[in-house]
Amino acid sequence: MTLISLVGCAVEKPQPFPSQIALQNLAGVVVERAGALWFQPCNERLWWPVQDNTAQQELTAFYRKFTLLRSEALYVELVGGTDPQQDNMLRVKTVETVGGTAQTCHFRLEGLQYRAASSDPVWVADITADQVIVKSVIPAGSYRFRTANETGKDSPSGSDTLTRSSGTAEDRESTAVQADSAVVAVYRETLPTKRPLEIKILQRRCNDAATGTVLPFTAEMHFFGRLYRGCARKGHPVSSEINGFYWYQPPGRAQVMFKLSADQRVQLVTRDAGGKTVAERGRWQYLQSGKLIFSMRDAARQEYLMLFSREADGQLVLQTGSEHLVSYGATFKLWRPSGLSGGQLLSDLPATAKGIEPGASTDTQASETAPGEQHQALSSQLQPPATQSTEKPSLLTTPQVQAADIDDELLHEIIVNDAAAGAE
Repeated sequence: MTLISLVGCAVEKPQPFPSQIALQNLAGVVVERAGALWFQPCNERLWWPVQDNTAQQELTAFYRKFTLLRSEALYVELVGGTDPQQDNMLRVKTVETVGGTAQTCHFRLEGLQYRAASSDPVWVADITADQVIVKSVIPAGSYRFRTANETGKDSPSGSDTLTRSSGTAEDRESTAVQADSAVVAVYRETLPTKRPLEIKILQRRCNDAATGTVLPFTAEMHFFGRLYRGCARKGHPVSSEINGFYWYQPPGRAQVMFKLSADQRVQLVTRDAGGKTVAERGRWQYLQSGKLIFSMRDAARQEYLMLFSREADGQLVLQTGSEHLVSYGATFKLWRPSGLSGGQLLSDLPATAKGIEPGASTDTQASETAPGEQHQALSSQLQPPATQSTEKPSLLTTPQVQAADIDDELLHEIIVNDAAAGAE
């Protein structure tokens, strides 16, 4: 199996990408180990060797630029697939986003269609289906606009402030940028006004000058009559960020694993110290408070509730529940299989290149800042966390709770239970 060598100055010519490989959009981290790149998807436990088939071997070049070959984990979003003829090596076709660490996997844009922002001047625009919230330093403040997604519609006469040319150099440059870029979304203020807010999302790679982060979209915003430019990235539905497997295994206590499905079903399996396995089912609901509630039935058909708080890194902490399962305060770690074939554990990676540690936690909430710190605070809302990690100690690394790999037997029980539920 031939791996990419990062040693030496010459960059090998990329091989043609095999047409038979099924492509996936993947987010995770790459690290260098023994002169080769390895990739771990977010919330996975396995790693894949990488074959860089991008144009000009961009992935390798980005890794060199961002880490200076220090074997550090670098967050990326890419398109690729595994090659069964090369021991399920991950062949990477394109790179969409680069910048950040393993903690960037927990960077949330839930409930947004896009977030657009810039570091100079500083502004952030959170875009949903019917409104845009702009936080800006110039002019200072937070502004809310009722908007409509007018993608593909002809602009009303006199209101298309982004595409009409007033003869200024700024307008001509804007028109030239759009000529080379596909417009993927247009959001326009619905209230009648002489200077309506309008944001266009363009399919054009964008580099943030302050952080160096590479993002897949360019944004152009008309805000109080002035044209602003920045970078943008897609948001995520809340449900898609919650779906997955969660597990908990304290020493000497029952092992618990549950699966949250997109249709809001819960499949829960518990195994006691004697090896007895119990499967239960229920429904989950995401509350406006940010908590999750499970409505469950136990083996005796008795109903009970489980209430969880959701941590910044996706872990669920039990706040109210059934003592026969787990005690309050139990922290369930998220595992989301990537669907890639193959993969392997790399438990002997150096500490700086372990990627996503089970139970790793970081505080992604912005704290109150002084006026002089507004620039950094607003800019960080678009950009992933910087290479310097703000990782804090995790509950799962304390002596009371041991870290464990995914239990294959419990996973089998969940799959069987899930299939039975679907057949009903």
